[in-house]
Amino acid sequence: MNSKKEKNRHVIAVKDYTTTLNAMKDGTLYLPFEKNIYIDLIETNSTKIDTTKELKKFIRDCNMKKDEVMHSWEGYIVQGYTLVNVIYNQQGPSMEKICFNDKIKYVAALNVL
Repeated sequence: MNSKKEKNRHVIAVKDYTTTLNAMKDGTLYLPFEKNIYIDLIETNSTKIDTTKELKKFIRDCNMKKDEVMHSWEGYIVQGYTLVNVIYNQQGPSMEKICFNDKIKYVAALNVL
C-alpha cells in the first residue's frame, strides 16, 4: 500500500505493539471506545516501525520533514512504542480522542493525497 495515495492518513504510537493488539482482541485491555475501532485502525497500517534505525525512511514514507519530527518520533520508539502509519475513515470520535491513553497515542496527521 502506498501511503502517498491515501487520504485520512495518520501516525499513531502503540505501546508494546503485539501485546497491546492481542489484549485488544482478547478484550483484556480497557479502551474508552469500542475495541473494533482500535483493531480496525491498527490493521489498516501500511507501515510500522519500532527501531530508530528505520526512522528516517519511515519519515520520508510519511512525507514529513525530518527536522520537524525526528526527535519526538525517536522519543516514542525509545519509550517502547511502535509508530504506525494508519488510515482512519470512521464517522465518530476523532483520532485525537481515540488515541489519548497510555497504550495508544496520537502522533500526527499526514497531509498526503
